[in-house]
Amino acid sequence: MNIQMTGIDHRTAGIEVRERFAFTKAQAAKAMEYVKMQPDVNGCILLSTCNRMELWASLRDGVDGNLREMIAAQKQADLSDLAPYFTDRRAAEAVTHLFYLTAGLKSQVFCEDQILSQVGDALKNAREIYCTDSFLEVLFRRAVTAAKEVKTTVPAMHGDVSAAHCAIGGMKQKGYDFTGKQCLVIGNGQMGKIAAQALQEEGAAVTVTVRQYKSGRVEIPKNCGRIHYGERYAFLPRCDVIVSATASPNLTIQKEPLAQARGGGCRQQILIDLAVPRDISKEVSSLDGVFLYDMDDFATDEESTAWRECKQEAGHLLQQRIQEFWDWQECRQIVPRIQRIGRGTAKEVCWRMGGKLSAFSATEREQIKDMAAQSAEKSVNRLLFALRDHMGREELEHCMDLLEACFTDTKFTDTKFRY
Repeated sequence: MNIQMTGIDHRTAGIEVRERFAFTKAQAAKAMEYVKMQPDVNGCILLSTCNRMELWASLRDGVDGNLREMIAAQKQADLSDLAPYFTDRRAAEAVTHLFYLTAGLKSQVFCEDQILSQVGDALKNAREIYCTDSFLEVLFRRAVTAAKEVKTTVPAMHGDVSAAHCAIGGMKQKGYDFTGKQCLVIGNGQMGKIAAQALQEEGAAVTVTVRQYKSGRVEIPKNCGRIHYGERYAFLPRCDVIVSATASPNLTIQKEPLAQARGGGCRQQILIDLAVPRDISKEVSSLDGVFLYDMDDFATDEESTAWRECKQEAGHLLQQRIQEFWDWQECRQIVPRIQRIGRGTAKEVCWRMGGKLSAFSATEREQIKDMAAQSAEKSVNRLLFALRDHMGREELEHCMDLLEACFTDTKFTDTKFRY
């Protein structure tokens, strides 16, 4: 097994760096196809979210993937001054990281729910363009399954936690009351819908934008108003809070159009940018009465005693599932050896039967040898799989070494035998 990953996240890189390495779904597909074409790469998966970018690769044994260079090639970036922001992980460290990440234990918003679906989507996207391999497939599926188990069995990790909730909570800590406020949410994807629902729960009146070409069929949260995206500037003057959370590479709010829409006597406005790359121009913060926040403004490293206990409980469960993954990996490595020993034993049986079948025709001799070989191989395989399930790892390794020396000898590899 040679599993490697490289990436950046909110712990090592601010939003200015993270947005430089953000990938849309189409960009991620192009990048994965590029990586998959590289020599010695068996499979790859690219995870790109608001808080992180990670490239995962399964490589031929003994190969250094140079994953940073592959990312740099896709983003046309000079890594000479960006190296401190990247983290590389391999083997056991990488596997443990993925399980904890998927469960929400490494997120900027502790125990967030979105990362679970984002990891699952990353696997799905790689699978659809034939870029993953069997090892990454099992690794990511097991990480998602373990995260779902954590979410359902660890009491403190129940509920819907997201960057939108964190932003609203941060504003409330600053003394802001959303009750009765007029709010506009730009973006009707998953994050936009979560933000709209969270604002409604705080007592705000919420309107969401929809694109003109699909406004007739798009679903919006219940009790929310809707306007066409192109009408957003005309609607802004009546808003107290504007939240932007799109996947668009273009800015949704810029300084000059906002200034014109506000005129000379507009109310105080809170703008919250939940997108990476960011949706709202930084220049809007220079306008009087406009207060701009992005998701890093609400980050905190503080953990309550309850969260630490929650993390510890989740960690115990995750360690069990990680060990089960390694057990699978060991089985994956031992199965080919068992099969080789079975085939070697079958060949020896056929070799030893050679002189005793002279009374039969050539066709009959081949049929008898085939049946004997199949029976011998199945019996040996059954015995060895039973040993695998009941012996310690070191004992099993020693046993396999001895059997391979006995039953994979070249004198039994006559090409006339198919087993």
